Amino acid sequence: MEFDGNGWAEGRIELQPPSEGWSLLSPEPEARIDEHRWAHQARVFFRAELTLVQKKAYPSGGTPMADAVEVDVARAGGAPSRVLVLTVPLDRAPLVRAAAAAGVRAIGGCGFDALLGRARRAWQVREPQVAGEDARAPLLVTAVLAAVLLAPVVPPGEETIFGVKGARERLQRLGW
Repeated sequence: MEFDGNGWAEGRIELQPPSEGWSLLSPEPEARIDEHRWAHQARVFFRAELTLVQKKAYPSGGTPMADAVEVDVARAGGAPSRVLVLTVPLDRAPLVRAAAAAGVRAIGGCGFDALLGRARRAWQVREPQVAGEDARAPLLVTAVLAAVLLAPVVPPGEETIFGVKGARERLQRLGW
């Protein structure tokens, strides 16, 4: 993947089928990637260090229609694992929207139907990680994004949907 001088991904960005990544549905329409906010959330709530491989700049306040970034994440002081994060407008992610709707039906709504109705942008953390040893890295980045974006999560290969609390519980079960 190539990136321009602002750190924006060049070329067409396509999400994988929902079975191949952790998908999130954000009410925010913009593709803004805020390293400071993401890193703060990771440090404070997950005791993790998070950095972007491609630094992002938003001259004149504009954002790309779709974007991608590689994220390094690790326990404080540990060896990082790298994951790929993609984002597109929700109307370019019909499979993610359908998987989210199926997840909402599977849990009986529980308020996630309202969140799905407000969603404007899809984010996806690819599974497995790009590099590194920690297989929990994609879920960890997903949990950080769920908290920052106030976005529900559709896990790969499951017919359900949950929020940051569900992501935190899954991380705890995996020893994070």
